[in-house]
Amino acid sequence: MNLESLQGRLIFGKTTRIRSLDLGPHAGAYRTTVHRLQVAGGAELEGWSAKPADGPIDGAVLYFGGRNENVAWVPDMASFAPRHAIYAFNYRGFGESTGRTSERRAKADAQAIHDFVARREATTHLAFIGRSLGTGIALWLAREAAPKRLVLMSPFESVPDVVRTRRFGWLAAPLMTQRFDCADLASSHAGRTLVLLAENDRFVPHDCSHRLCARLPNAPQLQLVASTTHQSLPRSGGTQRAIAQFLAAAEATCRRS
Repeated sequence: MNLESLQGRLIFGKTTRIRSLDLGPHAGAYRTTVHRLQVAGGAELEGWSAKPADGPIDGAVLYFGGRNENVAWVPDMASFAPRHAIYAFNYRGFGESTGRTSERRAKADAQAIHDFVARREATTHLAFIGRSLGTGIALWLAREAAPKRLVLMSPFESVPDVVRTRRFGWLAAPLMTQRFDCADLASSHAGRTLVLLAENDRFVPHDCSHRLCARLPNAPQLQLVASTTHQSLPRSGGTQRAIAQFLAAAEATCRRS
């Protein structure tokens, strides 16, 4: 295992369980499809999509997970936002995805995922959702693809910025070669942004998230989700309702303009 793969494994972690989402009010109004995506280096990514069982699609959503996160639960986000095509793929080495992940590979794979979705969906109304480590991927892809909407859960300026908040983190921070520098990426995002923070987050301090928010050109819609932790935030009903409302409001604005 080379240095890139070793540090990637330490940063991304490894999934040990698949967590589920308590279904929202539109359970049964969508269909789920399993995907296999071939990416650079011969790796294969395991993914899913959810689409309305009937009726139009208002927009496409790409979800990028956090550390240790298996994203098999993500299609059920459609039970809160049923008129969207929702896509999520596991990082390399997560679930049934093959290969070893790193910052460089995850970003290249994100571009491949975007291209995969663009061949299947109209990307005029496109949204990216990133959670924790996935906010770095979402922000990087946002610079390349310029989505009109961006949802960030527990965002941060950089991995070293978060590491420095740990005991003796100042020793480890300079050694991080996979930095996920999000601050400059945030400054280039011109679309609307929803930022969601867990009420009790022991992994990404709120100060780190607020500093990232300050770099966005347009002030984000910021919401603290009650009774959530870093791990439970994405699967909270409050989080899913906030995302659904954000997507619906953006679509209504687009229709009026």
